[in-house]
Amino acid sequence: MKTGHDDHCTCDSYKKYKSHCAGRPASNTVKKYINEAHEWMDKKILKGRYPDLYGFLILVDHNIPAEEIWDQLRFWSEQYIDFGEDRTRLCHRIIDETIEYQAEADRREGFRPAFCHKGCSNCCYQPVACTDEEARLIYRFCSEYEIDIDYKKLERQQAFIEFDSDNNFTGRTTWNNQPEEDQACVFLDRLDETCRIWQMRPFVCRVHLAEKTDRHCRSHNGVPDPEAAGIHYPACSYILSSIFTIHHDSMGKMMGQLLLNEKMKNAHIT
Repeated sequence: MKTGHDDHCTCDSYKKYKSHCAGRPASNTVKKYINEAHEWMDKKILKGRYPDLYGFLILVDHNIPAEEIWDQLRFWSEQYIDFGEDRTRLCHRIIDETIEYQAEADRREGFRPAFCHKGCSNCCYQPVACTDEEARLIYRFCSEYEIDIDYKKLERQQAFIEFDSDNNFTGRTTWNNQPEEDQACVFLDRLDETCRIWQMRPFVCRVHLAEKTDRHCRSHNGVPDPEAAGIHYPACSYILSSIFTIHHDSMGKMMGQLLLNEKMKNAHIT
């Protein structure tokens, strides 16, 4: 397949093709790996595919060397794997503490803190992705604290998300064609616009930080509002990119589908 000028280079440098390898003579002797971390990631996790980059790494125009990106991805991938059974909860805590630390550093340097606060909920009216482990924890959390999951609503929502033949989200939706009530997350309490599973909310909900206002946080049928402005902390992006890469096979399934799967599995067990 031909590489477009705005695509990422196939040399795994994470630079744009037009500013890196475009115009270079083809060579069969190009070094396969950027560094040892790139080789480790490919052999242990990627198996030839690209990592699932998130946040700062794809939304911000940066000049971070590819070597540093691969080093960070390997470091956090190894950390996550070594954390064992409680790795999701531990990384939830790390993400929360990282954001708190970065926000305090921003305040000291005179930057405005994130707008997000209890009751602002415009980001809760769009499809949500999570890992299979997060879906499992959410299901158990709801069972333990007797929090109702509206499975019929989840089923209705699936009809407005486009999935490919492997049941992975294509990025295209008709989400806003459904009634506004159905656009809301099943865990959004419409009485006070708060999250009913706040302690167990997914990674993507933890790092979705609006810079000045939440008025532009809603996307429309999968297309972000051009006025949206978010805060993307690099440390969070490295952590989530590593975790999402490890959970590549479940991230595209989206939270609704994963929770419906959990319901079916647990119904079969009982």
